[in-house]
Amino acid sequence: MNKLRSALVCLLALPVLGQAVETDPAGFVTVSLAGNSDSYVYIPFKRSPAFVGMATTLTANGTYDLGEPFTDTSGDGVWQNGEVFTDTSNVINLAGTPGLTGNQFVYASGSQPNRYYAFLKSGTRAGMYYSVVSNGTAAVVVDTAGDDLSAAITGTTTLEVIPYDTLATIFPAGASVHASASHSIAVRNTEILIPNLSSSGTDLASAVSYYYFSGVSGPGAGWRKAGFTAVLANDDVLLPDTFFIVRHNIATDTSLTFTGTVQMNQLATPLGTIAASTDQDNAAALPFATELTLAQLKLFESGAFAGSSSHSIALRQDQVLVWDNSVVGKNKSAATSYYYFTGASGVGPGWRESGITGTLANNAVVIGPNKGIIIRKKSGGTPSTALWTVKPPYVP
Repeated sequence: MNKLRSALVCLLALPVLGQAVETDPAGFVTVSLAGNSDSYVYIPFKRSPAFVGMATTLTANGTYDLGEPFTDTSGDGVWQNGEVFTDTSNVINLAGTPGLTGNQFVYASGSQPNRYYAFLKSGTRAGMYYSVVSNGTAAVVVDTAGDDLSAAITGTTTLEVIPYDTLATIFPAGASVHASASHSIAVRNTEILIPNLSSSGTDLASAVSYYYFSGVSGPGAGWRKAGFTAVLANDDVLLPDTFFIVRHNIATDTSLTFTGTVQMNQLATPLGTIAASTDQDNAAALPFATELTLAQLKLFESGAFAGSSSHSIALRQDQVLVWDNSVVGKNKSAATSYYYFTGASGVGPGWRESGITGTLANNAVVIGPNKGIIIRKKSGGTPSTALWTVKPPYVP
């Protein structure tokens, strides 16, 4: 069984671009990755912020920015000059003299390998993050992903600009995986599978897969996205609010050690359904630095998780499906599932493991280095989204 090995080291106040701040504690977690098996893995830490500061206002800029809605008259999926777009309020203006360089947070292959997100530390969207698409000397422009930040960004909102983790930062030079000498799918020794976050339904197949190529052809050794053998994928992003699956296709185990900074803040991510009258699997994970129980996740209390008034499977509402990495296998089913019972019978309201109605499961560990979860939202007829917010127990 995987063991959690975590060390938190309190650091002194260090200067970060924007202002001097008390840094969050650093730590490490080691995860075992079984051979011939799928291991569900999430990133428990953040990378060091490139900027920490305070917002002043939220404005629009009159130009098209990545992520804004537009009328795709050309049909190529990419905004072209002249196409009508919606100018959203997506410019976060920063207080004081931030000292930024124009577009320092914009990715440039070969010279600037990082992509960044703005993490809101306070306000009505505390714990949410938004990809940075550009920046000026005193402002960052974000992809709101359809969210309305008009009430979230005020003169008291604090934020961090943080580089995303990538395949190269989590698996540098193919560390912790088995490299593949060929691009052939038949001989891929390890694959990194990325959940499908955009399609409706349950039991969704992975959307994307990657492998580490050890050969010299094309651009040489490095990460590849399946189907794109001539393009390096080292800088492809691994999101902070979902898991990925490490699939070893040979029998040899490996281990993966995460190092980074603990996010000492409320965390948040949206949960919902995409299509009408269709249950939805949400491949959700948040950067928790320790194991957490069902009670500690605060799913039901956040209002993002619907409780069940009956123990009947036919009447069950939202569920937490748990995958256990100590169970060896590929394409394996969830090891167990849980629901929140709102009734008064038996031991009263609280978490239950499916099939065990008479025992509270509030203290069942469902998040950690050997477990991953999917939150299955019951369809309410029309698509809906709610925000899961949680302050981990180690956050004051």
